[in-house]
Amino acid sequence: MTCYHTNRFIIRAFRVSFNATFPVGLAVNWQAPSGITIPNAQLKNWLLDTGSLTERVQSLSNHFSLELLGQHTQIPHDNELSLLHANGETSYQAREILLCGDHQQWVFARSIIPQAFVDSELSGLGREPLGKRLFNDTRFTRSAFQLCTMPASQFGMGGNQTLWGRRSLFTLDNYSMIVAEVFLPASPAYGESVTSKVESEKQL
Repeated sequence: MTCYHTNRFIIRAFRVSFNATFPVGLAVNWQAPSGITIPNAQLKNWLLDTGSLTERVQSLSNHFSLELLGQHTQIPHDNELSLLHANGETSYQAREILLCGDHQQWVFARSIIPQAFVDSELSGLGREPLGKRLFNDTRFTRSAFQLCTMPASQFGMGGNQTLWGRRSLFTLDNYSMIVAEVFLPASPAYGESVTSKVESEKQL
């Protein structure tokens, strides 16, 4: 493992990479934040931040990129359908991407999008960040977060690190969509702030 500095964080550059193919899926156990203990304040801040995650990743990296793993029609998982029951009978597209900062894979995101959105507000996304559309359209409302944990091995990544994720609903008119995001090992969500490290070294 190597480390490098950004202007705000020390990022641990794990020599592992995302090794799962589309559709990856997130068939995991989701819980309300009140039902799960988040190990530290920094991770909690990332998990419960209601702003645009894409913009946050962009602001912390000199080089931002989005890798589109795939997008096509798919039957959602049961735990996804349970959130989408108000949509009634409709078809969905699953969209999975990686958000990368400074050539490191920071976030895996999976979105379950009603076909009605694909044909209108969210048409022609391609490699454009979904968050750019959602956070620039004030008609969308966002639900509270649910959280999950999973082993890095679920994404074909080495090591035994526990990864943390979150999901919420974005709703417009009579339809809702799920946006789920998992912080990968190189994400600054798990990093140590430069200030904290300096203070720790002074105490040694």
